[in-house]
Amino acid sequence: MRYLKVAAQDRSGNGRADTVLLQFRDDSTQLVFKAFAVDLTADGSIEFSYAGDINCNGGENLQDQKQLNVFAEAFLKLNWFNIGDSVVRYVKLEARDYHGDGSPNIVNLHFIEDDGLPCTPIKMRTASAYDGTNDGNLDSFTNSDINGDGIANTADKLLMRELSEAFLAFRWFQR
Repeated sequence: MRYLKVAAQDRSGNGRADTVLLQFRDDSTQLVFKAFAVDLTADGSIEFSYAGDINCNGGENLQDQKQLNVFAEAFLKLNWFNIGDSVVRYVKLEARDYHGDGSPNIVNLHFIEDDGLPCTPIKMRTASAYDGTNDGNLDSFTNSDINGDGIANTADKLLMRELSEAFLAFRWFQR
């Protein structure tokens, strides 16, 4: 199964995530390609990024860059980041198409923190977005605190929609 491993980092030391690293992986967990985005001013907006052909349409263009920036800006809102250049905390995103029609029915976000023991990641929390009617629109969400403010509320559902839709735009799922 294809998945996206994403880590945010506070490389400037100001207590806020400023770098987003994306690793697109395939069925065998092989790294297929990478992308990154940087918020130089710590204002939540991406100023510099490299996407490559992030939407897998056969060419690198402005659309790839825009899709990466939208995703990275949403990811920065999670408040799930690493200090310095470490990658202890990350999110694994995956989409499933249970109907086999090319339109995913579920997007899973697994918030993971590595405990330092080899090969033993610990899932801290999981959240999911669902397309229950198979119409291409995410219409229900788990009741999860994904923005780290201690409350599972509408803000979390809006962020989950934003992040899931930005992820689905990459088309990085089994078809």
